[in-house]
Amino acid sequence: MGNAQEGVYMAIGFRIAARTLKHLGGELITSDDVALNELIKNAFDARSPRVQVHINAAVDLSALELIGEQVQAKEIDKIEATERVRKAISEELPPEERMLIIAEAKKCINHQEFVSFLNSLRSQQYITVEDKGCGMTEDDLSDRFLVIGTPGKLKQKKDALPGEPVLLGEKGIGRLSMMRLGGTASVESTTHNDILWHRIDFRWADFDDPDLYLDQVTVEVKKSKQSTPGEKGTKVVITDLTSNWTQEKVDAFIHRYMRRLQDPFASVRKPYPIDIYFNGKRQPISSLPKWLKECAQFVATIEFNPSGLDGTDVILRRVLSWRATSSEEVRTWSRKELSNQLNVSVEVFNQLGRWTARCLWFNRKSLTSNEVDFNRNQIAEELNHWCGGFAIYRDNFRVGKTGGMDDDWLEWDSGALKSKGFALNRYQTVGSVSISSEMNPYLIDSANRERLISCPQQELLKHILGGVVVQDLRMHINTIKEAEAKMLIAEDSTNESLKKSEDKLKKTIKIVNDIAQYLPKEHRGKLMEIRETLHSQVEYVNTIKNSLSLSRETRVELLELANIGLVVEIVIHELSRLTERTGELLAELKNSGDQEVVTVIDNLRSQIISTNKRIRTVDAMSPSGRNRKERYDLVAQVAGIASGFKNRFKRHQISSSVYLDGIESNEPMNVFMVKGLIAQTLENLITNSIYWVQQGLKPGEKEREIRFDVDSRALTVSVTDNGPGVDPRYAKEIFKPYFSMRRKGKGLGLYIASELVQYHGGKIFMDESVDDDGRHRTFTIELPKDEV
Repeated sequence: MGNAQEGVYMAIGFRIAARTLKHLGGELITSDDVALNELIKNAFDARSPRVQVHINAAVDLSALELIGEQVQAKEIDKIEATERVRKAISEELPPEERMLIIAEAKKCINHQEFVSFLNSLRSQQYITVEDKGCGMTEDDLSDRFLVIGTPGKLKQKKDALPGEPVLLGEKGIGRLSMMRLGGTASVESTTHNDILWHRIDFRWADFDDPDLYLDQVTVEVKKSKQSTPGEKGTKVVITDLTSNWTQEKVDAFIHRYMRRLQDPFASVRKPYPIDIYFNGKRQPISSLPKWLKECAQFVATIEFNPSGLDGTDVILRRVLSWRATSSEEVRTWSRKELSNQLNVSVEVFNQLGRWTARCLWFNRKSLTSNEVDFNRNQIAEELNHWCGGFAIYRDNFRVGKTGGMDDDWLEWDSGALKSKGFALNRYQTVGSVSISSEMNPYLIDSANRERLISCPQQELLKHILGGVVVQDLRMHINTIKEAEAKMLIAEDSTNESLKKSEDKLKKTIKIVNDIAQYLPKEHRGKLMEIRETLHSQVEYVNTIKNSLSLSRETRVELLELANIGLVVEIVIHELSRLTERTGELLAELKNSGDQEVVTVIDNLRSQIISTNKRIRTVDAMSPSGRNRKERYDLVAQVAGIASGFKNRFKRHQISSSVYLDGIESNEPMNVFMVKGLIAQTLENLITNSIYWVQQGLKPGEKEREIRFDVDSRALTVSVTDNGPGVDPRYAKEIFKPYFSMRRKGKGLGLYIASELVQYHGGKIFMDESVDDDGRHRTFTIELPKDEV
C-alpha cells in the first residue's frame, strides 16, 4: 500500500500583509486632489444634498518642521522662534486666532516646551468632510465600510429603479483616500433610526509593521455620542496632515477639481452642492462664466448614437457655430462610413453606447471680444482654469483628471502643445464628453480613478473623438486660418494702395496750382472746379482709410475695402498719368499763347470729371452702400461702368460693346441686389482685360475688343476680350491671392473679386469653353439667384 497521505492536499488561501493596505492606497489614490474628490463623491452617493469640507491649516507645516529642528538643536532662541511662528501663521486666519497662537508660543519656558507647543500646533491642523446623507449603522461600519472593495454600490447600481439618482462609485476603495491626506482619521456616522453615533478611529502607522497581517491590526467600531431625533449623516475627520495646505493649494484644488467637478456644458445645472472652507472662510467655487463662452471662436456639439440619430442611419453628427454667425455648420457620418473608416464591428459600436460631447475653441492670439468687458490677460487667465481638452463626465461628474493640462487621454497633442495661433490642442480647447452608467456600461473608471480603463469601447471613443472629430475640426480651423491670412494680405494691400492714391492726388493738386498762374482770369473758374474735385477725392481716400481702421474684425469689410483701395489706385493712376504729362507741358506753356493753355485746361477738366465719375462708381462699393439692396437696371449699370473706362479704351484703341441675351441692346434687365457687387467685380475684370489686350491679340485678330454679355436666363454677366487668353491649367489658380501673370501685378484683384462674389451668394469663374488655340478668354459672374 502506498502512503496514506498521498494525494491529500491542504487548502491554503492568500494572506495580506498589513502594510499592503498603505501600498494599495498610495497606488490607487494618486494625489490629494483625487483623495478629497473621492470623499466628496462618497458623500453624494450617501444621498446628501450638500457636502461641507473644512480645511484648517493655521500654519505653514514646512516652516513648523524647520523651526522644530532648529529649536531642538538649540540653534535659535525662544524670541526668534516665536517670531518665525508668527510669520508661518496663515494670513487667512482671523486676527484673534493669530493672537492666541502667538500667546501660546510666548508661554513656553524652555526649548522642550516649545517643541511640544509646535507638535500640538501641528496636530490641530485637520480636514473634515461632512454630509447629511443616509449615514451608516454600527453594522454598516463593520460589515461594509471596513470591507475594502465591498460590492455594495455595484449591486445597488444594478438593482436601481428608473429615475433613482445614479451612484458615482462602485469599487469600494474611496475610503483609502483618508490615509493619503493624513496620518490619523476618524469616521463618525448615524442613521435616522439610530439613537447613537458610531465611530472608527484609524492610525495608519499601525499598518506599517512588516510582521503583521491585515487581520491582525485591530480596528474597532465604538459608540460615540447621543443622536438627536431625525439626525443622520457621516463626518470624516483627518488629522496629522501629510501635506502643507495653503491658500494657494486650496485655490488650485478648487480650480483643478471643484470648478470642473460638474459638467460645465450640462443643460440643467443645480447650484453648486459643495461648501469648502479654509481656516473658517468659505471659498468661492464659480462655474464656467458665460462671458468666457462669448470669447470662443466656435462652439461645437458632437452626438453619437449607434442606433441612429433621428431615426436615420447617421450615427455621428457634428454641429459647429462660429462666433458672430447665426448659421450652423453640420457634418454627419453614417454607420457604414464610420465603420469602414475605423474598421470596427457593429457590436463594439453598440457596446460603446450613446454619448454627447461639447467644446469651445479659442484662438489665443485673438482673445478679445466686443461683447465682454475683460482684457486679453483676464480672458487668458480664466481660460487657463478651464482648458485641457475634453473632460469625461459620467452622470454629470468628472472622471478623474480627464480634460486637464496634465492628462492627454485623447493623445491629440504634439510637440506644438502650446501653439497660440490656429491650432486645435488642449491649450486652446474647453470640452466635455457626457457618458452615463446606464448608456455606457462598458466604459469603466480605472482603479486609480484618473481616467477610463483601456478596452475596445474606450479605444473606439478615443478614435471617434480624438481622430475623426478632431481631424474634422482642425480642417475648419485651417480654413479660417487661410481666411485670416487673406484678410492680412487685403489689409496690407489696401493701405499701400490708399497711400499711393493720396500721394498722387496731392501731387496733382500741386501741378494744378502751378498752372493757375498761367491761366487767363476768365478761365480760372474751370481751375477752381478742378481743384475742388481733387480735394473731394483726397477726402474720399481718407474716408476709406478711416473705414479700414474700424473694420479689423470683419473679414468681408476688409476685403471690400481692399477692393475699393485697388480700384481707387487705378483711378488715381489714370489721373496721375494725365497730370504728370500736364506737368511736362507746363514748361512749354510758359512761352505759349493763352489759347494753348486753355486747350490743356479743358482737356484736364474733362479727364478729371471722367475720373470723378469713376470715383462715384467706386462709391457704390463703399461701406455705406455695402449691403444696401436696390432695384436697378443691370444692363445700364454694366454699360455705365464700361463708359467710365471710355478714355482708356480710346487711348489704347479698344472697342467695347454690351449685349443682352446675345443682342447689342439698350433694353433694361431689372434686378434687386447689392449694386456694388457687380461694380467691384467688373472694375477688376475690365482692368485685367485692358492690360492683356495691350500685350497681344488672339491669333487672326487685328482690333482690340472687350465684350460684355448679360444673360437674363442664366443670370450671368460675362466679360470676354480677344487678348492672349489664359492657359487652362491656370483657370483656377488666377483667383488665388498673389497669383499673377503680370510682371508687376499684385495678384489680388481677381482674388478679392472672387471672395466678395462668393460672400454675396454668387460665383465667378473662367468659362470652360476654349477658343481654337485652346485658351480661355471669358470670365463669368453668376449672380446670386435669390437677389435677381
